[in-house]
Amino acid sequence: MLAICLVLLNTLPVEACDVSLFSLVAGNSPNKAFASTLTGLVTCVKAVGNNSQNKETLPGHLQQVMVKWIEFSNTYLQNPPEWAKKDPEWKTKFDGLTDLIGSIRKNLISAEPDYNKSHSEIQKFSRQLTRLYDNLPMDSRSRLRLDIPMQFDYIWDAWNARNQQLLIETTAKISSSTQQLSEQLDDAARKLIGDIVHRSGELHKMAAKGDVFAGKSFEFMLNMTENDFARFNDAQKEGKPATEK
Repeated sequence: MLAICLVLLNTLPVEACDVSLFSLVAGNSPNKAFASTLTGLVTCVKAVGNNSQNKETLPGHLQQVMVKWIEFSNTYLQNPPEWAKKDPEWKTKFDGLTDLIGSIRKNLISAEPDYNKSHSEIQKFSRQLTRLYDNLPMDSRSRLRLDIPMQFDYIWDAWNARNQQLLIETTAKISSSTQQLSEQLDDAARKLIGDIVHRSGELHKMAAKGDVFAGKSFEFMLNMTENDFARFNDAQKEGKPATEK
């Protein structure tokens, strides 16, 4: 059982790359082209993670990510969408994403690849893309969908830093956000997100325990919850139950 849990801990973060998120937020709005490009980037970095230990296929996937990121940067860094033109952190966000891609590549092509770190960075890259929408006006439900991935990111940062106070604060936020999102969904979608709301609350309870950093229980629950949120968004996009694959 322990071996199975460790395997899941290494694979769930890549599975959790939220490929459907940007399409759901954009819908049929004029922002759809931008969202489509972001979805393509997430799909590419997820493929890198899924092929990270395949020496034959990995180089091609890494190259594809580099090409797509360069194309994206060339298109939007100096000519951002209308809503982003007054974002004072626009360039800083791009710089951070560029650094992540460089680190992912470095950790995977090294003579001694660091698969765990590269997988964590792949997931962080996917989450950090949501910050490009910080200045876009949108309804509260869409904003919650975008806020939740970054809240996962803050929880992971707190976990990796072994900062319990920050862990308590960040899990409180995601517990509140998932509950708020649930309240804005129809009955069918609310039923699908129910487990995520419950686990988010459990994460907050676990964060307050004195031995939270002693084992892998919190990390496993966090991985599972983030993975399920990505699957929930996939199901919303496809209009099918989140338990279907």
